[in-house]
Amino acid sequence: MRDRMTTAARRIRPRTFATVLILFSFKEISLFGSSPAPPAPPKTAVVATAVQDLFTRPDETSSVDDQVVLGERVEILEDVAGFAKVRTAAGEVAWIPERALRRGDAAPATRGTKIARVMSNLAHVYASPSFTKQKPLLTAPVGGTLAVEDFLEGEDGGGSGKRTPSDAYSWVRVRLPDGRMGFVARPDVALFTFKENLPLPLSLPLPLRSPSEWIAFGKRFLGAPYTWGGTTPLGFDCSGLIARIFSEHGVTLKRNSYQQAFQDPQLVPVSFEALLPGDLLFFGTEDKIDHEAMWIGDGTVLQSTRHNVPGVQITPFDSPFLKPLFRYARRLKKKEEKISSNGKEGAGTRLDAAKTAALRTTLAEIAAGSGATFGIWFKDLSSGLSLSQNSSLSMHAASTMKTPVLLEVLRRVDAGTLKLSDELPVKNEFKSLVDGSPFSIGLEEDDGPTVKKLGGTATLEFLATEMIVRSSNLATNLVLSHVGPANVQSFTDSLGAPTVKVRRCVEDLKAFEQGLNNETDAAGMATVMEAAVRSPRLSAAAKAKAWEILIGQTFNEEIPAGLHAQSGALVGHKTGSMSTSQHDAAVVRLPDGREYVLVLLANDFGANDAGRMRVIAAAKKMSRAVWEAMIAP
Repeated sequence: MRDRMTTAARRIRPRTFATVLILFSFKEISLFGSSPAPPAPPKTAVVATAVQDLFTRPDETSSVDDQVVLGERVEILEDVAGFAKVRTAAGEVAWIPERALRRGDAAPATRGTKIARVMSNLAHVYASPSFTKQKPLLTAPVGGTLAVEDFLEGEDGGGSGKRTPSDAYSWVRVRLPDGRMGFVARPDVALFTFKENLPLPLSLPLPLRSPSEWIAFGKRFLGAPYTWGGTTPLGFDCSGLIARIFSEHGVTLKRNSYQQAFQDPQLVPVSFEALLPGDLLFFGTEDKIDHEAMWIGDGTVLQSTRHNVPGVQITPFDSPFLKPLFRYARRLKKKEEKISSNGKEGAGTRLDAAKTAALRTTLAEIAAGSGATFGIWFKDLSSGLSLSQNSSLSMHAASTMKTPVLLEVLRRVDAGTLKLSDELPVKNEFKSLVDGSPFSIGLEEDDGPTVKKLGGTATLEFLATEMIVRSSNLATNLVLSHVGPANVQSFTDSLGAPTVKVRRCVEDLKAFEQGLNNETDAAGMATVMEAAVRSPRLSAAAKAKAWEILIGQTFNEEIPAGLHAQSGALVGHKTGSMSTSQHDAAVVRLPDGREYVLVLLANDFGANDAGRMRVIAAAKKMSRAVWEAMIAP
């Protein structure tokens, strides 16, 4: 919310309301109840059908989201009539018919038991050790698993009459997840020893092997039909094919193409010029990745596609359905490979001095074209590399000053002088910094939840949260009056940000007329934002609470809006807007755990809506440029 006394026109600010995950509570919750809790239902189950679609809703007429195969383990999240919501090994959450599951122990067998894993594209499981006596009980796809009972010789079904030694055939007697016994031809499966400490779904030590073997394995599926959500030779979608290739070599990737492109830390960036066989290519638009393929070399890729004859095919990269839509390339990270910023470790290296210099030029060009004056500070918290422009230019802080107030609250909670559960009276009456005379503020939509508590009380945690996520000026003044501007300033100074000035409450007209304003520059606000997640002056619990509140921000039209919509990044930030200022200050946390600080302060844009929209557009471009630099090879 803006400081109203210097605002002539209402801010234009589309809203995206974020879902906030409660990460930490300062309150201790008793783990002891008055009576023993009933036994928890089983949390895991085993897939009992050969191939099972997973649905977006508990309805088999809804869209297919993914597939699981025989013997795969899933985590049970929720039950409704006839369906269970499950989480797969790749992290996908979807609905599965109850009839496809066997509830119980997460393990398909006890430790040390032999497991048969299907290695052929498809393998029939028979009721007896013969190809001819009965039809198959089921046909398991590659990746299906069964518990091994024993081994024996049976008939191969090659003819009738007197049996000869050439008719002998090796079979594996197996137990299906539903308890039935069956027989599978020994050449169709590989045998492994079950290990409980390995991750879902395998619990099997599958070898990684080489990219050439991944490609050879993938080529076995040429001609398999394109099937949305498919992960087996009965039909693949693009990411289902890639996920299957890697799963059969001991690597569980995230399920969807955009997740693999941006959110799977096992895959690291690589430039197109440095592609090697086995690397992954991702295609789509500037804002949406919706296809992937595996680079074979010689200008061709292996893919499952809807184009031409829909299915698994080898296609020239120069195809009009591929080359114009190419966006990113990724490579499976070696176990010993570290993501660094020194430019010396090949694929997966991140920000370095050269990229930082190029980024500085890009940001300067965007700022120059905005028609505004920008104060910019960027810092990669992993490497320490940073850049700035007009970073010491002081501007009115607008609502960015609320972050230092939050940190002072959390410091006081750490010290034990405040509790987040403390109740504060809610009233629209405050004292001027100048002479202590009373004043009140105009109330707006953003004050709504706090306004409802006027005349009563609210917890300090509620008010501190409303101060940030909805930028409530009423909540801000209540909190700031409680902790005191001088104390906020003292802690802000101790964090190394003395250029951030928190002098007064919002809409203190007498202080405003005397030039006593809340101010900041980009460098100082960047220090505050970094402190919110890294400062040793705050406890781990305090930093977790700060992050929880900051990622709940509801005004997301600048830095968050500039990120790729599928990036998987989390943004903890605070905006500020006045007639003459438009700010955003953020910590961005990437899926691989790296963090960076980006502060974009702007003024001199004409104090009109058209100028403000140009600033917002420029901020989005800057945010995107920084994110692209952070994920570049």
